[in-house]
Amino acid sequence: DTEVLLSLYHAEGVEGLRKLNGMFAVAIHDSRSSELILIRDPIGIKPLYYFIDSRQFLFASEIKGILAALPTKPAVNPQAMWDFLSLRYVPAPMTIWQGIFKLEPGHMLRYSLKTRQARIERFWQPNFTPDELDSGRDYGLEFEQHFLAAVGCHLTAPGVPLGLFLSGGLDSAAICAASAELGHRDMHTFSIGQGSGPNDELPLARLVSDKFRTHHHEIIVNRQLYFDELDKVAWHFDEPYGDDTGGAILLLAREASRHVRVAMSGEGADELLLGYNPERAVARLAAVERRYRLWPAQLLKGASHLFGDRRARILRAIANGGPRAYERAAAPVDWALTDKEKGAIWLGGTVRLTQDVVDRWYTLPTTAHPLVQGQQACFQSWLVEDLLMKTDKMAMASSLEMRVPFLHLPMVEWCQRSPLQARIGDFEKGQVRSKAVLRDFAAKRLPKEILDAPKRGFPMPVAHWFGQMLREEGGLSLKSRAIRDWISCDALDAMVARGAAGDRPTLDKLWSIGMLDRWFKVYVD
Repeated sequence: DTEVLLSLYHAEGVEGLRKLNGMFAVAIHDSRSSELILIRDPIGIKPLYYFIDSRQFLFASEIKGILAALPTKPAVNPQAMWDFLSLRYVPAPMTIWQGIFKLEPGHMLRYSLKTRQARIERFWQPNFTPDELDSGRDYGLEFEQHFLAAVGCHLTAPGVPLGLFLSGGLDSAAICAASAELGHRDMHTFSIGQGSGPNDELPLARLVSDKFRTHHHEIIVNRQLYFDELDKVAWHFDEPYGDDTGGAILLLAREASRHVRVAMSGEGADELLLGYNPERAVARLAAVERRYRLWPAQLLKGASHLFGDRRARILRAIANGGPRAYERAAAPVDWALTDKEKGAIWLGGTVRLTQDVVDRWYTLPTTAHPLVQGQQACFQSWLVEDLLMKTDKMAMASSLEMRVPFLHLPMVEWCQRSPLQARIGDFEKGQVRSKAVLRDFAAKRLPKEILDAPKRGFPMPVAHWFGQMLREEGGLSLKSRAIRDWISCDALDAMVARGAAGDRPTLDKLWSIGMLDRWFKVYVD
């Protein structure tokens, strides 16, 4: 791989790097021009970090590599910490450390060794503006061809063992079906669960494994095993990370690495094919349209003063942009703590609102359709900083290479351009199905139970386990000394009481605080 990149650069220079299709973080030192060039893949599958000051320029694929090269640790970034408490990750280009940054997906950094100046430019960016529906095209066939080609590009040789994280859901099962159809005969599948209960996906994963005759491996997780891994999760992530599936992915990756060197997973399918309940979003948009289409703008603005922050914000947005502005104002981002809730426990001084960060994501799309705006916002935020970083870092910690076929660049670009009707059905008539075009592909190849199963992700009962621990320990005991300079423990009492009583949203908020505490204990104390 490295020789190909070097030959491409030697022949075509920086322009050649723009042609790359894959997952990569590349550094090239050109002694002829005294320039260092960093480039990160278009989607952001691989991470790349850098530090720059008047004396030195450092870069690495892990933040801990940069920390090892600095004489002292930088100061913690208050804004990054504040945003983490809402988003469960630190949004790019910041990191948790002041002065250390992420090179964002599809970006190139050129650093002059003569002038010690850096400039960053973007060489690829997503554009989810869909084409008009063309009745003469067979979108289902087009998707099938693109998907099979994407999976085919990520397969090892037919006789070389290959792994697949098989959740029991549609996305990974479709990859399994495509792999078998393309002739791969040595597939190892890896699934995780608690071994029983209505949300356990192991039975569905076994159905897929049996159908395609894979070498199947299962991990049964209990509370003790899961929580024993969390300090390792905090170490490998480099930054605070609040998605409670991180520990499950680490356990899966560790087991997979005992059998294979390369594995695949289904990240990206939801973000490309609108897998997050588009039926509900379409119905909600229709209801908002019915309710507000005749309201005068001035009346909406006046009514906004009668409500709390979120409702007031929505009413002002509809006043300025019509009912279709609702989705943008509501911002379908999975919040942990709101800005207001953080303000009640924050000791870290002045910061700007996390809502402002989310608002900027919604200035990126060129389309006015609210579903597509939300899709593009998630593609450039949640997908990169939560899902892809979780998969890459937990796998690399286990010496496992992870491949994500849904994010093969031609596949991504086809999904960006294809009409919404081609991906989820006729939304104007309310005939919407989540990931409809993938479901049609799967209907010919997968057991009916997979198609009918509700979306679960990795349904580990982490919140239940966490609530049990709060009750057993008599509250949330913060282990780090340093975190107490930023978070008021006394102000957490009411929140902890609600969490101990089993309130799920409150448990999610406390989980983010607890993972921040673990990160401080591992990296700062």
